[in-house]
Amino acid sequence: MKRETIITAMVFLVVGFFIGYITEAEFNWNAPERMAPAAAAAAPAGASGAGTQNTAAGGAGNAQLPPGHPPLEIAGKIQELEDQAAQHPEDPAPRLELANLYYDQRVFDRAAEWYEKELALDPKNASARTDLGTAYFNLGRPQDALKEYEATLKINPTHEPTMFNMIIVNLQGTHDLAAARAAWEKLHQRNPNYPGLDKLKEELDAGGGG
Repeated sequence: MKRETIITAMVFLVVGFFIGYITEAEFNWNAPERMAPAAAAAAPAGASGAGTQNTAAGGAGNAQLPPGHPPLEIAGKIQELEDQAAQHPEDPAPRLELANLYYDQRVFDRAAEWYEKELALDPKNASARTDLGTAYFNLGRPQDALKEYEATLKINPTHEPTMFNMIIVNLQGTHDLAAARAAWEKLHQRNPNYPGLDKLKEELDAGGGG
């Protein structure tokens, strides 16, 4: 084989390697951006740290995980907390942390399960009860959500995230505009500057069609 032929072949190999590297890097850079809209769906406000959407890719070790499987570090944390919950059956803390973790991953059925377990041990935790209601709402159970919000307001009548969520669930879940307006007036009287309140008023004035 001629020397020139060998050099030409090597050049094509090097160029091909860099094209492949750049293409793969561009794909990996854009992947989280494509995931973000699905993970940012609107929902009532969380109250105890839940609801901060986690869309991290989780590292290269997660590339072969089946669809819907949590990132490996999240799965490890879940197992650790489940072990703590099993070892300390009277401690609500690991149950609450598990509930919040599942909530942040938008696994609302498991979040609701662990909020229920936490509240069995700590029934006056207003924030956890509100987040349970919000998990129910995301599971298509608006009536159950409202029951939890009402129970929360009996514990803490001025719990503003709960008051805000009652507007949303009455408006978008049960489509009870009268109840939504009453809930809006109650929160507006307490805190007219609560974030998102003006937007909900616009939706109410439009007849709930927003």
